[in-house]
Amino acid sequence: MRILIADSDYIYLKLLKNYLEKYLVNVKCELVSSFKELKEKKLSDYELFITNISLPDVEESEHLEYILKHSDNVIVITKFEDSFLKSSLREQVIDYIMKEDIHSIEYLVKLIKRLGKNKDLNVLVVEDSYVIREHEKKILKKIRLNVFEAANGKEALDVLEKENINLLITDLVMPGMDGEQLIVRVREDYSMNSLPIIVISGNEDTNKFLKTLKLGANDYLKKPFLKEELMIRVNNLLDVYDNMRKIENQLKKDPLTEAYNRFYLEHILENAFNVYETKSIAMLDIDFFKKINDTYGHQIGDEILKHFVNTIKNSIRKSDVLVRYGGEEFLIFMPNTSKKEAAIVLYKIKKALEPYKDIRYTFSAGIADEGESLAEMIKIADERLYQSKEEGRDKITF
Repeated sequence: MRILIADSDYIYLKLLKNYLEKYLVNVKCELVSSFKELKEKKLSDYELFITNISLPDVEESEHLEYILKHSDNVIVITKFEDSFLKSSLREQVIDYIMKEDIHSIEYLVKLIKRLGKNKDLNVLVVEDSYVIREHEKKILKKIRLNVFEAANGKEALDVLEKENINLLITDLVMPGMDGEQLIVRVREDYSMNSLPIIVISGNEDTNKFLKTLKLGANDYLKKPFLKEELMIRVNNLLDVYDNMRKIENQLKKDPLTEAYNRFYLEHILENAFNVYETKSIAMLDIDFFKKINDTYGHQIGDEILKHFVNTIKNSIRKSDVLVRYGGEEFLIFMPNTSKKEAAIVLYKIKKALEPYKDIRYTFSAGIADEGESLAEMIKIADERLYQSKEEGRDKITF
């Protein structure tokens, strides 16, 4: 990301540039200290602008208006918070920071990180008032979120069914299905960690808001609200959401290969096992993996494990679940699949498996669709894997 920073204080400029480039990946900052220098830049080359509210060679905020004609991705630096808050420019920029406060720079880093992440996130605004809905959408788009909208709870459920929504913002009083009913309905399918909900309402009854929290809302905001208030609450909640996803992935996924791990197998997949009347489990093991490590080193061995997992993921279906069972052994859970159908999938993997950097390797496998429990089915599949090994490897037994 290329950022243009405009300020007449050279020491502050260098401080800001060094701090941003130190703590933000793939960020390059360029500096200007006057409106004259600013006009010499090609503004379309920059994704974000950080500028002081005033520059020495310009009257009032002419330079800021000049930038805003080219881009609304602007963050303002100011010493005069009260006067800026009363300015019409406040609504046009993303946010502002106070120049004298070092903690503002830390906030700036956090904000820029969040803007980068928000481009891939979808928020659903549920509000029956068109004017208020447009106001909320404008603020959310300012922080780079992709915004979907609905006028009531029923429309919101339709959007949730069709789109991958990461955050829900809802009013309480709406025709048809109101906000409380929507929260209850959404929490039947989504946990508080998987889909955060913010309630926004003009209701002054605190008990009403507390009730929504008990029903499953993550946060609430009273109307009327400041632009920055909504923006900060949304960004903070999304930060929490990201951290929860990170922790859950660390618990559920093998850090090397990104396949699911034994924790996922024993705590989540085991619960899903009885949901499906027909299912199969395949156990796969890379042949002579110890020899690969001894010959080429463990780093190449790790790369081959990742290469193997990518080949499997590109060959199995979305409903199939890949688990790193241990070492070079992997398990594939295939719902609604007989062992003969599972064998077709494994032969597809076999055909797709190409050498890694001229290192050719194979795998052996065993498949089972018998067994009354997950553990029993794994045991049968593992015995057939052992049979494949005994019969010369590079074989699938079912």
